[in-house]
Amino acid sequence: MVKSLIITLLATCASMATQAADWAVVQPQSNPSLYVKSYSGVLLDGHSHHSDSFDLWLVNSGYQYPVVDDVTLFMEAGPAVADQNRTSGFNMSSGVRYQLSPAFNIGSQIKHLDLNKASTLLELNSSLLLTPRLSLTANYGVSAITADQALSLGVGFNF
Repeated sequence: MVKSLIITLLATCASMATQAADWAVVQPQSNPSLYVKSYSGVLLDGHSHHSDSFDLWLVNSGYQYPVVDDVTLFMEAGPAVADQNRTSGFNMSSGVRYQLSPAFNIGSQIKHLDLNKASTLLELNSSLLLTPRLSLTANYGVSAITADQALSLGVGFNF
């Protein structure tokens, strides 16, 4: 009697383990290559088409692809909102990031920002992670077409 009870118990546990293993296959895996991030910053520009300095809000979804250790290519896009006059538009960017340390990375990107008037900038940027989700960010961009320059300092949040 005890022997048959132990065999039944072992068979039930094995069946449960098999079902749990099958369930893990069905559940979606998170993909670290896809990401969503938000950025809020103050745009300090000299000759840009924007009349004054203003707060800039971006929420981007993107895809990143590791090329070699610590070097990542990325593409991202999303809505853009300028606090001044509640101007809204969109932004797109593509570039490369290099992770100098676990908390600090630098990069370059081509960014297209459309807020009332479109501008395309070649940007250099840096980001210092304060927590895994919160970072301080600085971007310096130059437009080859119009000779505009823009410096933005802000805070980023990764979802």
